[in-house]
Amino acid sequence: MKKILLLLLVTLTLFSCEKETIIVESEDVPQLHAGRTVLAFFWSDTNAWLNDSLRTNIKYMMHGLQAMTDSAALVVYWDGAETDPNWSSPVIVKYETNGRGGINGYSKEAIDEMMVSKSSLNDLLKIGTVEKTYSSQNSTDKDVIQKVINDMICCYASDSYGIIFGSHGSGWLPGIFGTRSIGQDGGQYSINTAMIPELARALQNVNPQKFDFILLDACMMGCAEVYYELKDVTKFCIASVLDVPGAGFPYKNIMSYLYKNPIKDNLQLICKKYIDTYNNEAWGTVAAVDCSQMEGLAYATRNVILANQSNLKKVNTSNLQGYGRGSNFKGYAYDMVQYIETLSGGEAPAEFMEQFDKTVLYADYTPSVSDNYYKIDGDNYCGMGMYIPNSSTAGKYSLWNNYFKSIAWYKPSGWSETETIWGK
Repeated sequence: MKKILLLLLVTLTLFSCEKETIIVESEDVPQLHAGRTVLAFFWSDTNAWLNDSLRTNIKYMMHGLQAMTDSAALVVYWDGAETDPNWSSPVIVKYETNGRGGINGYSKEAIDEMMVSKSSLNDLLKIGTVEKTYSSQNSTDKDVIQKVINDMICCYASDSYGIIFGSHGSGWLPGIFGTRSIGQDGGQYSINTAMIPELARALQNVNPQKFDFILLDACMMGCAEVYYELKDVTKFCIASVLDVPGAGFPYKNIMSYLYKNPIKDNLQLICKKYIDTYNNEAWGTVAAVDCSQMEGLAYATRNVILANQSNLKKVNTSNLQGYGRGSNFKGYAYDMVQYIETLSGGEAPAEFMEQFDKTVLYADYTPSVSDNYYKIDGDNYCGMGMYIPNSSTAGKYSLWNNYFKSIAWYKPSGWSETETIWGK
């Protein structure tokens, strides 16, 4: 009976693993590890700079693992440049800490020695256990994403998972360079990119129980349209509505918090570490969102839009704080609360703000920045961006408005019911 129960438990945990992985004798059943496993999905073959930055991120993730006082695992999917000195083909690599500073059988002292030597990055990354190697593939294809994440889960069975996505990003957009949204596989302006609705479907198929968190280490992902697409696949989301500095999230300082329970109690610390890292050094915005509240936020937004239809054409977006700073992405998102305030005549309805505060658990920005190009008006910063559709048929706006109608946020937020107004 115990044998049957154990097999059932692992079967439920590895619900999407291949049959041959789970139908085995009891002594060969993969161990179910208590706690959370963190997955990191890195697209990095667009250029050498991104490749090097994400390789360094893995180093800092390992540094963070060393601070763990319990055993834990980091499972990385790497699709980098063919010239990458560690992995020239797409691979899944696993790093396990023993909770005493050691990783993959190497002692804390050995890891420390490699950490302090800048020339040892290749050797440091090589201590990872290669779990699976793939032939060249388009890692932004939804079917590939689903298969890879399924393989990542299957190679380390755990109670739950959080996942990090690292690459280029442009929020909900279909971009003006192909269908860019998050991740790029190929040239700098490759059309091989992952769209958020497809990413969400892949995640739901591979892990119906929801991820504990999704951390989007990519530019401009912190907008209502993205969070709404992800509401059925993750409990919480961490992202920036602005560009993310090249070094990405400070994994050395946040890694241990990504494993702690409940994750909700650690979201503010993760966000604060991000802001502290870049204040006075670069720039930054960040927010932690309770995705289970996004349905309520869409309903609250709809109520405001429908109640103020006569003002829809009167709002001058040039007076709002926008977050797509480059000319290609200018207009992709404006500050959500500032827009609602403006649309409502100066003050956001209390019912809307009550729901918004349930949704955005924490938001912050760098008050001091090294580049005024990224300076944020703190009086009009809420942490979440939102697209404002318009009647323009010129250039990117025609593409954006048409695509906007196909995403999940469009109907429940009230935009579909007012198209006859804003679309004229």
